[in-house]
Amino acid sequence: MVYQDTACAPGRELRDLERDPAALSVVPGTPVPRTMRIVTAAEPRPQKARVSAAAAKAHGGDPAEGKFLRTGMTEPEVVHHIGRPDLRQGARRKDGQQWSYLPIAGDADTLTTVTLVNGTVSRVERKVVR
Repeated sequence: MVYQDTACAPGRELRDLERDPAALSVVPGTPVPRTMRIVTAAEPRPQKARVSAAAAKAHGGDPAEGKFLRTGMTEPEVVHHIGRPDLRQGARRKDGQQWSYLPIAGDADTLTTVTLVNGTVSRVERKVVR
């Protein structure tokens, strides 16, 4: 309950949700990637990045989005989000193929392995390697 001595400004009125409930619809969305943080000269730069940012850009996609991969994604979605794989295994096996992404700037110390069956992601495995 809110008490005040003046009327609410137009467009700022409170709504009585008991008499007039809000309509709610839930639509699943895709995760939004984090924005890059600007490092000033006073802050030390992380030493873990093993590959330059130019190599990450040549890789295609954003390697930091590897944590947003999920089962059910298609091959083009994976390539769009994190780029082409560094290694491909089992391209002719019936049980699918494995795409491996080596550690790279933006996703340092993380090895990402994606298993694709019939063109869709069936398993995502991320391991921290040092």
